[in-house]
Amino acid sequence: MDKIKRARMAAGLSAAILLAQGGSVLGRTVDVPLPAPGDFMDGGDIREIDNQYWPLLEGRTYAYFAETEDGCEYSKLTVTDQMREIDIGGQTYKTRVVRDQEWVYEPEDDEECDVTEATLAEDTLDFYGQDSNGHIWYFGEDTWSIDDESEEEPPLCTADGSWLAGEEGAVPGTVMLGNPLPGDRYQQEYWEDEAEDWGAVQRLNATVEIDWGEYSGCLMTREWTPLEPGEIEHKFYCPEDGNPGPGLTFIRELKGKTVYVEYVGSGPFNAPGEFDAFPALETVDSCVMPKE
Repeated sequence: MDKIKRARMAAGLSAAILLAQGGSVLGRTVDVPLPAPGDFMDGGDIREIDNQYWPLLEGRTYAYFAETEDGCEYSKLTVTDQMREIDIGGQTYKTRVVRDQEWVYEPEDDEECDVTEATLAEDTLDFYGQDSNGHIWYFGEDTWSIDDESEEEPPLCTADGSWLAGEEGAVPGTVMLGNPLPGDRYQQEYWEDEAEDWGAVQRLNATVEIDWGEYSGCLMTREWTPLEPGEIEHKFYCPEDGNPGPGLTFIRELKGKTVYVEYVGSGPFNAPGEFDAFPALETVDSCVMPKE
C-alpha cells in the first residue's frame, strides 16, 4: 500500500477491546526446558512455526500502525526463507529468520501519515524456532536502530539490543506457549541486564475489534521487562477459523501514555529500505554506522 491513512486509534472509534468477564488468576511460572535440536526439525527440515496463536509462516508478512504524540509509526514483520544456525553448548539449532522493521513519520498540522515518506528507524533480524510441542522459542536478534542520543546529523546507528543465545550467558526463551493457560508466566528471553522479557497469559477469550476485522477467542498476554519498570504491553493474538489468521492483532502499550498498535494488513507496501539487504538503515540515510 502506498499510503496508510491515519488510524482512528481512540477507544470507541476504530479499536475496541471487549474482554470477557472473569476474575484474575494467580500467576505460576512455566519452566519449559529447551529441547534438543532435533525436536525443532521435521523430516530433516526446520519445523514450521504454525502455533495457532502466532503462526509465522514462510513468505507471510504482517503490517502494523500506531499513532503517537510525535506522529505515526509503521512496523512490518516479514517471515523470510532464511535460516540461522545458532550454537548452544556445542549443539546446533536451526532457526527461522524473521525481519522486523519500523518506520516513523511526523506529519505537520492535519497532514495524513504517509509510509512512503517515513524514516526507517529500526531494522532487526529475529531468530525463532518451534518445537514439537508447539512452543515458539526466541534465540536472539541482530538489530540496528537510530541512536536516540546521537547529536550528529544524520545520527549514528547503534546495534544496542542485539543478543544471541549461547553467547555471553544468553539463553533462548519461550515467546509463545504451545498450550497457554490463564495464569501462566514464562520468560521470553534472557541475557542478564540486557534482555529479560517476561510474558503472562491473561485470558483466552478476548474479543478484538479493529478496522481490519473482528476477532474472538483471542489470547491476551501481559508482557514486561524488569529492566524497564512501568513499561507494559498487552498483546492480543487471534486465530481465525480455517486458516492461520493474523496471529498478533493488537498491542496496547502502557508507557505513561497509552499507545495502540493495530494490525492493518498483510503483504508488501512501499516504504524506504523495505527491500534492501539488512541492515538497510545506512542505505536510506536514516543513520550512519559508527566509525571504528
